[in-house]
Amino acid sequence: MPDGVARLSRRPFHRYPRRARFGAAAAWGAACLVAGCAQAPVAPAARVAPADRVERFADAYMQLLPVGQVMASAAAQDARWPLGDKADLVSDAQLACMRQALSPQTVASRQRQSARDYARAHPDSLDDDLRVLEGGAARLIGQAMMAGAERTPAAALAGATATPEQTQALAAFATEPRYADLRRATGLDALIGGGTQRAQRGGRELGQALLVRHMTEAFLTCHIPVKLLY
Repeated sequence: MPDGVARLSRRPFHRYPRRARFGAAAAWGAACLVAGCAQAPVAPAARVAPADRVERFADAYMQLLPVGQVMASAAAQDARWPLGDKADLVSDAQLACMRQALSPQTVASRQRQSARDYARAHPDSLDDDLRVLEGGAARLIGQAMMAGAERTPAAALAGATATPEQTQALAAFATEPRYADLRRATGLDALIGGGTQRAQRGGRELGQALLVRHMTEAFLTCHIPVKLLY
C-alpha cells in the first residue's frame, strides 16, 4: 500500500460514529452538486384561485345575470309559462318538468357552477374581473335585465342611481379588451365597442337571449320538440 494512504475500515456505515456519518453525508451532497447528480428543480405549481374569491365571483356573476329572478317573475304571472298558448301541445307532466327545469333554484345552481368553473380557469385575471363586476358593472347590467323583464321604461335606467365610479366600471366592462374573456363567458361579448347606454340596452337584450338558451335546455331535458319554442 502506498505511503500516506490509510487502509479503509471495513466497518458498516451504521457503525461509524454519528459525527463521521454526518460528515460523509455532507461530502456526498457536495460531490453530487459538483457532478450534477442533484435533483432537477421542481416546477412552480400552477396558480389556483382562492376559494373565497371564487365564491365572490359567483355572487357577482349571479347579480350580473339574474336569470332565475326573471324566470320566477314570469312564472308567477302565468301558470302556463313558459309555453303560453302552446302549453296545450304538451302533457301536464311535461309542462311541470319545464317549470321545474327553469325554476330559480335549478337555474341558479347551473349558473353558480359555470361561474366557479370560469373563476378557477382564470386565476390570473380573477382579481381584475372581480374589481369591475363588484365596482358596478354587475349591478347595472343586472338591473337592466330585470327592467327588461318587467318592461320598465328605458328612461328609468339612464344611470339615475349609479355613481360615476359604477358607470365607469360598466363602461370598462363593456369596452376594454382585458375583459373580453369575461364578456364571452357571460354572453355579453356583443357589447365590445359600446358604452354605458349600449351596455344597459344590451342587458335587456341579453335577458331575452339567456331565456331562450335556458328554455332550449329545458326542452331537451323534458323531451319536448324544440320547434315549439319558435
